[in-house]
Amino acid sequence: MSAEPQAASPFDARPSVVFADDDEVMRSLLGIQLQRAFDFTGMAASADEAIEVVCAKRPDVAVLDVNMPGGGARRAIDGIRRCSPETAIVILSGDETHATVVELLLHGAEVYLRKGIDGASLAEQLTFAIEAHRNRRSVEAAERVDAPTGNANSH
Repeated sequence: MSAEPQAASPFDARPSVVFADDDEVMRSLLGIQLQRAFDFTGMAASADEAIEVVCAKRPDVAVLDVNMPGGGARRAIDGIRRCSPETAIVILSGDETHATVVELLLHGAEVYLRKGIDGASLAEQLTFAIEAHRNRRSVEAAERVDAPTGNANSH
């Protein structure tokens, strides 16, 4: 289920966010914690819904739980990267298994956070993830431009 986007004024520069977690209480809590700092543009309860909502809304950041129906965060990352490469991805989970953390970070998540993080720290980490993702995409774009000349590091 997705929420309708809020109308943004030209003066409203809040970044947009989509939450994907199969726990409805967690989705609501995240919305409450971040409502002042972020424009809540949608929610999802499965990997398929996360992909659908992010593709439709193209938020600045998507917050994903590791274990959701439909393939979890790994599958959601794949779909989101294909349809909305400009969206930063943050994992918010109670699963801190080293292999899971490393796999999802290598697979495209910018940040991996533990559930229970306070709202101010969460907002700070989401903002960091958005900036880190934008910076990485800028570097990748510059490298693609320079690649034919062999001058990937000339900037």
